[in-house]
Amino acid sequence: MNSRARFLAALNGAHVDRPPVWLMRQAGRYLPDYRAVRKQVSFWELCHAPELTTRVALEPLARFKLDAAIVFSDILVVPQALGLGVTFGTGEGPVIERRLTSASDLAAWQVRGAAERLGFVSQAVTHLKRALEGHYGLFGFAGAPFTLLAYCVEGGGSDDFLRARTLLHREPALAEKALATLADVTAEYLAAQCEAGADVVQLFDTWGGLLDAQTYARFCLPAIRRITTPLRKRGHRVMLFARGGQHLLPVLGEADVDGFSLDWRMDWRAARQRFPGHVLQGNLDPALLLAGAEPTRAAATQLLAQMREAEGGTRCIFNLGHGIHKDTSPEVVAALCDEVAAHG
Repeated sequence: MNSRARFLAALNGAHVDRPPVWLMRQAGRYLPDYRAVRKQVSFWELCHAPELTTRVALEPLARFKLDAAIVFSDILVVPQALGLGVTFGTGEGPVIERRLTSASDLAAWQVRGAAERLGFVSQAVTHLKRALEGHYGLFGFAGAPFTLLAYCVEGGGSDDFLRARTLLHREPALAEKALATLADVTAEYLAAQCEAGADVVQLFDTWGGLLDAQTYARFCLPAIRRITTPLRKRGHRVMLFARGGQHLLPVLGEADVDGFSLDWRMDWRAARQRFPGHVLQGNLDPALLLAGAEPTRAAATQLLAQMREAEGGTRCIFNLGHGIHKDTSPEVVAALCDEVAAHG
């Protein structure tokens, strides 16, 4: 069973010799060739060059026993395509020049033509798909509507995104309209990635866990369904990652997705019990990789045992509960992937 066959089998609920593995942020700052590329070009220049995005996406596949690639991009390409002016300073988080503060700000969003301006990402998917030659699975992705809204309202990164959370309750109609707009652009954007060759796409709701379940159900789920329902009707597979969302498990089933990526605080058995027919992905704590190879191997073995308990490991994909930290040793990542591969 080659890597792509294993990956597709897990997505389809078929027998697998072992759970497939890929890692969030598997292409990134912890790898030497990625750092070499970034010395030559800016982040946005990298994102817009399919040859370079493929180069950095392939580096972890060459180094580690992985079963899937993920296109190299960023969730904030959508606000950039809407004309909000996204920039990245050296060693800093993103800055959004034109914050969403009022209905007039929303009216100024450049919705017309946004999908065409995002075409460089589907081009990157096509380029990477060709390079994979059918040997590996391929993920596309986008930011979930609330996470995108959080950056648009805040104007950059934040620990609590207080402005965005406040907007939901102070101006709910504006928030709902903005979320719907982000969702509609994202749905078209993800459909293009699927048509370019992605086997599955993932919505990253990185900041969804900041909301209580009632607020998430009211604002986030309708916007998510504007993306997931049309994609799934067209036969495309969709995963949802809600970081810090363990308290959201009772409502996440309304998201109309094929599966969930679990963060490291979510209990695997509880999630499997609640979602027996969904694909589950995750959920090793990325901090373990900073602790060294032996703690990582031990924790991986324990997680794999939990996966085996559920339907013999079907509908399970091994991953981290969030992205690889920039200070992670590639040797520890190799040890982790070797451990998963040894359980075949």
